[in-house]
Amino acid sequence: MNLLVSLSRTAAVLLAAAGVGVLVAARWIPGGGKARLGTPERAAWGVSVGLALVAGSVPLALLVGARPGWIPFSVLAAAAVAAAFFRPAAESIVPEDCRPEAVSRATAATLWSLIALGVALFALGALSEPMWSSDFLAIWGLKGKTIYALSAVPERLHTDPALAFSHPEYPLGIPFLYAGLAALAGTWDDHAAAVLFPVFQGATLLALTGWLYRRCVPRRVVLSAAAVLAFDLPLYTASGVGLADIPLSFFALLLGASLSDAVDGTDSGALGRLVFASALAVETKNEGLFLAISALVVGVATTPASSRCRRRDLALAIGIPTLALVVWSQLWRGPVTLRDFDFGLLTPARWGELGARIVETAGHEALHVLLPSLASTAALAALFALGQRTPWADRLLVLAACAAVAYLALPALGVFPGHPERGPFFLVRTAAGRTLSALGPLVAAGIAGRLGVLAGGTAAEVNTPNTGHVT
Repeated sequence: MNLLVSLSRTAAVLLAAAGVGVLVAARWIPGGGKARLGTPERAAWGVSVGLALVAGSVPLALLVGARPGWIPFSVLAAAAVAAAFFRPAAESIVPEDCRPEAVSRATAATLWSLIALGVALFALGALSEPMWSSDFLAIWGLKGKTIYALSAVPERLHTDPALAFSHPEYPLGIPFLYAGLAALAGTWDDHAAAVLFPVFQGATLLALTGWLYRRCVPRRVVLSAAAVLAFDLPLYTASGVGLADIPLSFFALLLGASLSDAVDGTDSGALGRLVFASALAVETKNEGLFLAISALVVGVATTPASSRCRRRDLALAIGIPTLALVVWSQLWRGPVTLRDFDFGLLTPARWGELGARIVETAGHEALHVLLPSLASTAALAALFALGQRTPWADRLLVLAACAAVAYLALPALGVFPGHPERGPFFLVRTAAGRTLSALGPLVAAGIAGRLGVLAGGTAAEVNTPNTGHVT
């Protein structure tokens, strides 16, 4: 009964935060009219805004010397709603011409049932016990509980050598989210807080389906992609509950979708969404910073050379929040180092050692990453080859590829505390497959976009080479 009460409180907090978030997001997504407030894409962005408000209310309270809770959250939420409604609602710059194709009731019911089953199974696994993953206990949960209990970010979290295992260099976005959720729910309960992760999964599926619908991908392709993603077992498993990979996968999808919209100039809200998605990714995990930088490069590289103003806007939309959050983190916690990597291996004097580590890393990855996922990798490659070149979808795949290359390359620089020579093996076994799985939503959206034209949709015609606009 105690768990049910705590779970109900936590769920109510998330529902209230998402409700406020939808009011804000309704101004960012083109569509217009009260009837569109419940569209999947707006609901997904509403969840992201609501979670950002919960997390952001904690540093706001600490900066003014107050205790995190409903007053700081209400002030921040009111400011966000007011700011959203003082700006014009997002409108499509170029009219969209999506003609929903007929889908049999049996097909639609089957696909929706699969999606619901995937969400239900993950929710069951996520809520069956308190969050127990090592990264939650040693990093995200430890910091979140400490901040909640002390109503402060103690300096020892970043300076005490005894807490080096908690990665002082990681962003504080997730710990602030846990602390804010506990403050609003009235207690710290790491069992009830696990409801966050089915919410992340559901929001990711809403973002996927809503964005693909707006991009004119046929319904049966969209629902099929969502059904496959709902059963992304490397990502949505009980062992992933409490880690940062599931939140990052959601924010990476928002980043990729808003990037592609901003490059194509689909609507007047695209750049605003890109600013927000960049901030979410950067403040979630170190990989989020890499994703934001990669998005900047991909966006500038794929914007037509004649659109200099758009290139500048893209660079500012990603660069300003990224730089601001990096500087803010440095001021808040002070300078910290990445203890898991030996970047001295990149110096010419150690290239021989680096070469041996690269060979060793490749062997471990072939055995522990590629071989177990050979069937799914082959299936994705076949679907990619089957699809048709679609610039707005391919950007997400390029972004995912940039991250995948980095994830596979970094273990060669890995250091295991006390046993530096075990670094590559340790990182491959514990991190490579897990971090790669967080790219699943990006890959699902990209491949669905490429396959859309084969199912009779207009997805392949969305990008116009001369202007980069949606047609």
